[in-house]
Amino acid sequence: MNRAKILIADDDELTLEMLDAALQDHYDVCTVTGGRPAVENVQQDTFDLVLLDVDMPEMDGYEACESIKGQFPDLPVIFLSARVNIDERLRGYRVGADDYLTKPFDVAELTAKIERAVEQRARHQALNGQFEEAMNTVLSTADMYGEVGLVLEFQRQLSSCHSYPELANAFFNSLERLGFDGCLRLSGRQGVLSRTARAECSALENSILDHIEVKNGVSIQPVGTDNTSYKYGNVIMLVRKLPQAPDPNQYSSEEIDRLARARDNVALMAEGLLARLQSLDVESEKTDLEHTQRLVDLTRDTLVDISAQQHAIRVQLEQILQHMHAEVEESFIHLGLSETQEETLSNTLRRHINQAMSVFDQSNQIDQHMARLIAKLASNG
Repeated sequence: MNRAKILIADDDELTLEMLDAALQDHYDVCTVTGGRPAVENVQQDTFDLVLLDVDMPEMDGYEACESIKGQFPDLPVIFLSARVNIDERLRGYRVGADDYLTKPFDVAELTAKIERAVEQRARHQALNGQFEEAMNTVLSTADMYGEVGLVLEFQRQLSSCHSYPELANAFFNSLERLGFDGCLRLSGRQGVLSRTARAECSALENSILDHIEVKNGVSIQPVGTDNTSYKYGNVIMLVRKLPQAPDPNQYSSEEIDRLARARDNVALMAEGLLARLQSLDVESEKTDLEHTQRLVDLTRDTLVDISAQQHAIRVQLEQILQHMHAEVEESFIHLGLSETQEETLSNTLRRHINQAMSVFDQSNQIDQHMARLIAKLASNG
């Protein structure tokens, strides 16, 4: 397997040397000392991933990332920065970064994030042909529906979705037709699904969804200046380039009206997703209860069989011991024993038979416990 080629941009020579030493055993590493050289190198050479510092002269990491993503949207970019607040992460997300790692960082963590980003890009490229074909099919029918019709069609499609991935596919197809993209998280009895239209969420996208998830109750909130988050129970989403308060200096009145309708339509889609998610969870719970009931019935029938077999064994053993005692007494006449010896032997034999049967008598407590358990299982049935 070919080694991934990594471009590292940082204005600190010591940091570049440290990163080069830490990563050169695993990757082909190229280092530059600023944002502008990073953009120029990406234009001139082929890389699998770019590591960018934020604070660099002339062109900072955000500008460099925006330029790189504008030309190579699928090239993964990871920020390395001493800035740790959520606003910085959101800014990194807004310019298209795939992850955001704060300084000082752990080399093992950085390597893991690089591996994940490179693998995701490979999967994206492999699926790109299939996605383009699917999107062409979607877009070819988009003109048949208005915005309201699109939402109604989405609600209709939900009834045929039986898994979280199917729900996500239906949502992203409709969101794309509205002219937006973003990320979605669904959680419930089928687990947790966090993804975008094309693949699973990046580490940065997951961290932003985590930030939205901690809010209480239903909420529709701005995230940054041009994104909107929706939280409806176990349905959480972030829609990119859908501002809550569009700037009239940047948008026409018609565009502002369209964005307002889009916010309302996405909210209706979120409500539909939540309703179908809850319905799927109820269906899953019903299936689990039916499975449990079958196990209860099987356990009850098994205990009844065990109890019947135990009783049959006791009766059979008692008959065997009584026959043995009778045959021994009949054999006394051939043994030439005195009357006292016969009585002693008979008493000894009877005593041991009684002791053996008393062991089974003690099992009455087990029989009673099993009977109570069988009755309880029967009543639950």
